Amino acid sequence: HVTGVQTCALPISRLTAPEVKRTDEMEAFFQWSNAEDKAMGMPDLNLVSVPEMRAWRARGSVRTNANPPKVEDIERVLVPGFNGGPPVIADLITPLDAEPGATLFIHGGGWVFGDIGTHSRLARMLAVETKKRTLYIDYRLAPEYKYPAALDDSIAAWRWIAQKAETDPNYKGCLAVSGDSAGGNLSLATILHEQAAGRRAPDIGLLFYGVYDDDFDTPSYKRFALGHGLARPGMIKFFEAYAPAPAGTRRQDPLICPVRATDAQLKKLPPLYLNASGMDPIMCDTVAMAKRLEEAGATYEVNIHEGLHHGFMQQTAKLAESRRAFELMGAFYRKHERK
Repeated sequence: HVTGVQTCALPISRLTAPEVKRTDEMEAFFQWSNAEDKAMGMPDLNLVSVPEMRAWRARGSVRTNANPPKVEDIERVLVPGFNGGPPVIADLITPLDAEPGATLFIHGGGWVFGDIGTHSRLARMLAVETKKRTLYIDYRLAPEYKYPAALDDSIAAWRWIAQKAETDPNYKGCLAVSGDSAGGNLSLATILHEQAAGRRAPDIGLLFYGVYDDDFDTPSYKRFALGHGLARPGMIKFFEAYAPAPAGTRRQDPLICPVRATDAQLKKLPPLYLNASGMDPIMCDTVAMAKRLEEAGATYEVNIHEGLHHGFMQQTAKLAESRRAFELMGAFYRKHERK
C-alpha cells in the first residue's frame, strides 16, 4: 500500500496500470454487493431520476450500516443556518468514554445524494476512533440546491461546534472536520472559508477519497472510468448538478476545487490526513492535492489503499482494509491532536 508523510512520490503509472486489479477481499465484496443489488432489483442508477437514485442509494446503505459500532448516545439537533440558509438537521454522536473535543462529519454522495442515515456507520466509526463527539449533518443537496448551499450548511455546523467550544467543557479539545468524497471537498472548503474569514478553523482535517478537482482526464479517470463503483460519467454529472460551468471550462473557485487554492492558503491549513481508493476515478485528485500541499509546505499524510473501490470507508463490517484505514487515520489524529 502506498503510504507517505510529506511525500508526493506516488507512482501513478503503476497505480493505473492495465494489470491493476481488486484485492481478493474487495473482489469478494464486489461480487456480494452486486448480487445483493440484483436481488433487490436495483436498476442502472445512471438511468433513473435523482429522487429514484437517492431512494435506491438509501436502500442499499441499509446493509452497509447493519450492526453498527456501539456508542454512548445519538442526539438529533438543529443547527442554526448560515448566510440566510435554513437550520441544518444533524445527529450528535457521543462515543463511549468521550474525550473533550468534537468532529464535524460531512457525508459524501457527489453533493447529490446521501443523508443523515446513509453514512451512519462511517460517522460512528469516526467518533469511536477519535473518541470525540461527532456532528453528522444532513446538508442540502444538488441539483435543487446548488453551490454554495451545501458549503453554507457545513459552515453553519462548524460554527455551532466552534461556539460550543467557547463555553462547554465537553468541546474544549481538538476540533476537527472530516468527510468522504464530496464530503472531503466540503471539509477542505470549510477550512479554507473559515481561515479566509479570520475565524477559528478546524485543528485537523480528516479527508477520505476527496473530490478536489474537475479534471476528468487524469490517469485514474481514464483507467477506472467505468466498472469500479464510482464512474467518470457520474462525476461529470455531479459537478454539473452542484456547480454548473460552461462546457470546456474549469472551475477556478478553490471552495469548489480546493486544488486551486494558493500556496499561501494551503500553507495555513491545519494538519490534513488524506487517503484514496486505488481503483477510483478520483484517485488522482488526492495525488494532485498532496502535491500542492507538499509544494506549499503544509503538514499532511496521504495513504493510497490499492485494489479498493471508492467508498470503502463505509465497509468496515466487510473489509479489513477499511478497518485498517481507520487505524491509520486515528494514529495521525492522535499525533496531531490539539489538547
